[in-house]
Formats: sequence, structure tokens, C-alpha cells
Amino acid sequence: MAHVTEAACLLDSGVVYGSRVLLRPPTGAPVFAGFKAGVFSLYCGDAPVFHFDLEGRWQKVFLDGRHCLKGLDTRVQAIERSRQGTSLILTRRALPYAEASDLDALVRATALDLAADLDAGRYERLDPPPTARPLALEDLRAFLEAATRWDAAAWFAHRARYLDTYGPLPLPLLPPDCTNPLVLQATLGDESGRTFGSAPACRFHARTPTEFATHTGDVAKLFGRRIVQCRQVFLAGADALRRPLDEVAGYLDLASRTFPVEPGLGPRRPDTGEDVQPRLDGVHAFLDRFDPPLPDRKGWTELRSRGLTRVSLGIESGDPAVRARFGKSWTNEVLVSLVANLEAAAIGVTVILLVGAGGVEHDDDRQAEATADLLLTLPLGAGDLVSLLGASDLPGPDHLTPLAPVARAVRFADLRARLAPLKDRKVRVAPWSMDRQTAL
Repeated sequence: MAHVTEAACLLDSGVVYGSRVLLRPPTGAPVFAGFKAGVFSLYCGDAPVFHFDLEGRWQKVFLDGRHCLKGLDTRVQAIERSRQGTSLILTRRALPYAEASDLDALVRATALDLAADLDAGRYERLDPPPTARPLALEDLRAFLEAATRWDAAAWFAHRARYLDTYGPLPLPLLPPDCTNPLVLQATLGDESGRTFGSAPACRFHARTPTEFATHTGDVAKLFGRRIVQCRQVFLAGADALRRPLDEVAGYLDLASRTFPVEPGLGPRRPDTGEDVQPRLDGVHAFLDRFDPPLPDRKGWTELRSRGLTRVSLGIESGDPAVRARFGKSWTNEVLVSLVANLEAAAIGVTVILLVGAGGVEHDDDRQAEATADLLLTLPLGAGDLVSLLGASDLPGPDHLTPLAPVARAVRFADLRARLAPLKDRKVRVAPWSMDRQTAL
């Protein structure tokens, strides 16, 4: 039986592509082209495969057996697979500038060649089943023209716009359940100089209403129609929620006026049209200091009414002595009260817990027991998440020695077993790695 390429299969089975077409050349593999929600895709036989946002910027490429991802910051990562025994290991590698530029040129050349072949009439057109909309050739040509505009000069200018919008520093830690976020930076740096997991800190600054309004406008221009792919707003800055209540409310109001934040509408059915309208399910934020100043229960309820739907809490350890080594002085009682207030305000909670935070020097059952006891005491409920993050994924205090991989795996398994009772409350407990950190 003749091999059927993935491109050919998608014409009939690619239901997520609301409009699609298959282009069959006189010889060689066919080309599939289609739009799904916020994405345009090209499958050239089985490979290469290209995915673009609606501005014509490529985001994902599958080529020569590896996946490459291009962020909004223009940097490119290659995801490479290798086997260790029976396990399949995925690793990410940042591509050097020259290699990334070559990939940019390849994507653009593919779009140029396809457009030229279409104009020369070299393809036989095959339409999808009646349940899908045939992709009109004029729409395909228009998109290819948009993709070909992204030459080296365009990417260079885009990088400059990104830096003008977000600055040169890496974006803050993005919570594991904040997928495809639209990041708005309300505060920069860390007011205490003590970041979660002792990650590098920079000078603190809280944006004024005017500054934040300018920033949201810049973000909207930078994302363009890529906003369709976003699911939430992430209000960045570990101190954003520690600002005065009216200031935090102002951040949320500005976000909702600039972007289509519509919390409380429930899960969405996948939209298969290329003309789908953006909708953001709510605003997420992050905290890693839980002592005052923070909103009281009434204040959290006010913020929930303005779109705040989830707060992620960064916890280095349940052992006060260990977290003091990270510069944290909050008490267990303060954290329990905070979670109770969030739950009462119908704000979802994610706990990001560092595993092995005490390093080799303080890795013992006493610390593990203290951490598990604290988390089991928190009034978490259905829909909440406990995310286990290896402490070695973050810098950590200089005087602590990271756990070896085997010891770290043992501690992960031990904590998951200790936290098993949370499942009865429909609280998920899952490992997470910074390798899976969401990128813009």
C-alpha cells in the first residue's frame, strides 16, 4: 500500500482546521494548508511542518526530526529527543543567532516558493469534506504574502519592539497552569530583593497608571492578532498584589479595557475558524511573600470582581528554618489565612513548591514532613493545583548544595505520597520543570 503523507491525511481528518486545502504537485509530496484558531499551518508531505501566527510570524517548525520554537522575543529553541535506557528525554537548546537566522530564511523561502508555484499553476487543488470550508486561493496567497514580509530586517525591528515593551531582562516565572499568557508587567524587580527560589533580582519599580496604560497599549501592538492564541492575562511582578488595593484594581481595570478579559464563562469549545475573536479567561498573578500588606477577604472579593481568577503561591519550604535561608519570614498561620481568603473570594490557588529546597545540607524527613503538613493544612479545594518544582531549576542560596538527580527523584516521590490525601479534595498534585516554562 502506498504511503499516505500526513498532509494528505489532514485534508479529511484535520477537523481543527476550519478552512483547509490540499495542493498536489505533478511530482513529489502534496502540501496541506489550513487555518485553525489563531494559527496557519503548512504541512509539506510528512515534513517539514510550519506553524504561523496570524501576523505571518512563524512559531513552530518541525524539520530534520526536531521541533523548533520561535518566541515573541525572536529567540529560537530546538527541542531535541534522546533515549536514556527506556526513557525518552526531551531537552531544549537555544539556537545561536546564525542558526536561528538560517531557519528564518528557510521559512520565508518556503512561503515565497509556494506563492510562486501557486501563481504558475503548478498545483492541483483538492478541497476538504463538506463539513469544512475550502481555503480560497486568494486567502492563501494573502497569508503567504504576510509571511514573506518577515525578512531579517523585519525580525530585527520586531526584536527592538519587544525590548521596548518588556525590556532586556528575562520574563518572570510563569505559573504552570497559566498557558499561552498575555504578560502585563505591573511591577518590575522585587521590592524586598528576595525573589522566589533566590532567582536574580533587579531594582524594584511599580508602574504608575499612566505607565501601565502605555505598557498595555505596547503589548497589544506587539502581540497583534497573536492575542487569539492567549488564554489568560498574567499580571507580572511578585509584588503586584502587594500594592494598595485601589492600585491593583486599577491594573485589572486597565487590562480589561485594553483586552477582552471575560472570566466566568466556563470552558470553551475549540474554535476552528481563522476569524475567531480573542477572549481571555481571566487574570493570573503570583505571590511569594504572604505577610502584610495584602488584601483582606473583602479586598480579594473586589479583585475577583475585576477579573482576578487565580493566584500562584511560591513556597520554598514548609520548614521555617529552610525558607529563612531564602530570606522569607512569613508564618504558616499567615499562609493558611491567605489561602482561606482566596478560596472565600472564589479565586483559584496554585501552590508552586520547591522540592529539595534545603539542599543536601537540609534534606531530611523532618523538612519533608513539615512541608507536607503545611500543604495538607491549607484549605485547598477542587480545581486547585500543587506543582512540584525541583529547587535545582532555580539558582537557590549559594551556600546550599543541590540534590543529585537520584536523591531529587526520591524526594519528589516521597512528597507526592505524603500529599496523596489532597486528591480526595480534588486538588491536583503534579511535577513541573522549568524546561516546560511557557514562552511568549
